[in-house]
Amino acid sequence: ELEAAVRSQRKAATAGRIGLRQGKVSELTAIVKLAPGGAKSMRVLLDVLGNNFQGADIVGTLHDMRFVFLDNDTKLLFATAYDGDWDPYIDDFSTKIPDALDVLFSNAEDYPGMHSPAVRDWIPSHQITADAWYVANPNLTVAETRRLERVGSAVEELLDKIG
Repeated sequence: ELEAAVRSQRKAATAGRIGLRQGKVSELTAIVKLAPGGAKSMRVLLDVLGNNFQGADIVGTLHDMRFVFLDNDTKLLFATAYDGDWDPYIDDFSTKIPDALDVLFSNAEDYPGMHSPAVRDWIPSHQITADAWYVANPNLTVAETRRLERVGSAVEELLDKIG
């Protein structure tokens, strides 16, 4: 029984350039060194945003994003889950919210900026592929999840009307 369960486990694949993917969902985990005072500046910005970088909804493929300060505020752990492959995901950020990311990551050492082609090497130079990673719904994209949410609400509303 255990052997069958182990064999049926979904295997993680590559997300493209770097990182893992399960089904349609990929992960990006990076640790960057911060400039002196960078964590304080980032905390102020994140606090102004209500500790919710909701502007990233514009990207459309982003499941979640986390910012965690490490080592007495000298480093930042940045972790995210997104739909598809690495290159299109970075392209989305570079074209849809580059200025917001530049404000945020300007506190990271040697950050070239989202408008710079060098960012495509800077990100993976700080990225660490997860050794293990769990995705509850690996075959649902952000768009599919939102559509299912709308359908569910419509069905609930219909049932309330006829019930």
